[in-house]
Amino acid sequence: MKLNLQLKKTLSLVVFGFVATAMFAQTNVENFDYPESTLLTDASIGFTQKGDAPSINIYSPGLEYTGLAVSGIGNAAHVAISEDGDEDPTTYGPERIARKPFFSSSVSSGTVYLSFLANIKSTIGGDYNNFFIAVSDFNSDRLRGRVMAKDDGAGKVMFGFTKGYSTDINWTSELYEYGKTYFFVVKYEFVDGTNNDVTSLFVFEQEQDGVPASEPQTATLTANDASGSDVGNIKIVHLRQRKVEAVVDGIALGTSWSDVVVSDGTTDVNTMTANEAKLHVFALNGGTINVEIEGTELNGTFNVSIYNLNGQLIATELIQNQNKFSLDMDNKLQKGIYILNVKGNQTNLNTKFIIR
Repeated sequence: MKLNLQLKKTLSLVVFGFVATAMFAQTNVENFDYPESTLLTDASIGFTQKGDAPSINIYSPGLEYTGLAVSGIGNAAHVAISEDGDEDPTTYGPERIARKPFFSSSVSSGTVYLSFLANIKSTIGGDYNNFFIAVSDFNSDRLRGRVMAKDDGAGKVMFGFTKGYSTDINWTSELYEYGKTYFFVVKYEFVDGTNNDVTSLFVFEQEQDGVPASEPQTATLTANDASGSDVGNIKIVHLRQRKVEAVVDGIALGTSWSDVVVSDGTTDVNTMTANEAKLHVFALNGGTINVEIEGTELNGTFNVSIYNLNGQLIATELIQNQNKFSLDMDNKLQKGIYILNVKGNQTNLNTKFIIR
């Protein structure tokens, strides 16, 4: 059977499993797989501007963080220090923001996670204007989960964090390196009541931390301004340039840790277990994904579907009475993370996989 799916470049397929009760949790990933020097406000990318026209553009090469699924895919975004028309390196120009909706509909309860890779090149100053990435509501009115960077005065980087617009910044005591790629996760928890939502920042280093499969009990930073103004919903990710030069890549927004922290694999064969059923997916050199389900007998008609992380259906096919079947790749999938769903009367199995 054919699914008219697509594989771009070399097949390297990694699978991660979960069982969904509602169809997939909202997740969107941006790997900046666009031509170098393209402005983020180009129509092909989907960011729009806020304030002065941004000069945030596509940077090559993309960032790498071994073991992370988004590592090394596409290019990256270059957030520069805003120009102010003079040659003084200690001065800066006005704020420039490029923003993009990462959820198809706003999330206003539970928890939202933002993950990204960042490599800090240079910084100026060290106040609340030093943030370079944040999330916001659908109106872009309230930027929350603001991640900052500043120099420690001796050539090292400190990362800072606030819930919102606040001068009460929590800065890391640990010092980090300029020119080194780190993995960040921002957590925003909606809490019943007024002005009591909780925001946290996790910073991971390749050599010490690798890819954290589960959320650590203690965050690197928790915002000091917890009693500050809450945001009613979250939908948009903002990249902001003013006082930090950074290369940012692999941005993901989701509603669980596993949505935004996806590990890479070292083999072509991976397994997802749901109750007693096991879903195996692996790739062959000929561009075919083979699927095998163990632990349950597939009797009857089943719908096999491929979705992107926005929940958009890419391809679908019916199978009958088959525990083993192949999906023929036919140049449709771009590089990125997708979801394979096998659904019947008594069965609903899902697995994430990545095309590199």
